[in-house]
Amino acid sequence: MVEFNFFEPSVYYRQMAILQALSEGIAKHSEIAIRAGIVPSLVNKYLKAFEMEGLVKKVNNTYTITEEGMIKLNYLRLSYLSEISQMYKNIELKFQDIFLKLVGKRDICIYGAGVVGTMLERLISTKQTHNVIAFIDEDEKKINTKIDGIIITSLNTKVNADAYVVASFKNAEDMTKKLLSVGYRNIYAVVFDKDRLKLVWKG
Repeated sequence: MVEFNFFEPSVYYRQMAILQALSEGIAKHSEIAIRAGIVPSLVNKYLKAFEMEGLVKKVNNTYTITEEGMIKLNYLRLSYLSEISQMYKNIELKFQDIFLKLVGKRDICIYGAGVVGTMLERLISTKQTHNVIAFIDEDEKKINTKIDGIIITSLNTKVNADAYVVASFKNAEDMTKKLLSVGYRNIYAVVFDKDRLKLVWKG
């Protein structure tokens, strides 16, 4: 399971994870617990509740999913995908300004290979219309390494891109000046306007 710091697994997610594990033939409580993000002792609690509902049955001390359990699992899967879809729509609205600013700009370079830069790369890369081709950074330890397969290069190495995004909230002005001083244009800085992330053209 991918770890998300802001999204704790709900009861419904755990139910889905446990039933999914059983549908795949996983019987060990320790393995099921890892799937559901809970301690093994809680797995038994869920399984007993499922057994009472007819979602699982116990044969030779091993729980298996029933037909009713598969129906429940499919319902939980559909609910899960529906909520993800709705969340994605809400996220798109929050980041709409970024993609509007980058319309027509295929190749993107991000200045700043830290936490903000990494998050921006992953956000921008969700769109097939954009391609993050490189990071620029001044930390010599990062230069010539990669993030998500994308090379990190120095400020003195010329990167030909359609737009350059400054990935810093604290040092955006200084970083913009450095990009301009070495001849880069079509520079944007990332800012928050209330709860929406936006790009501001800098030159």
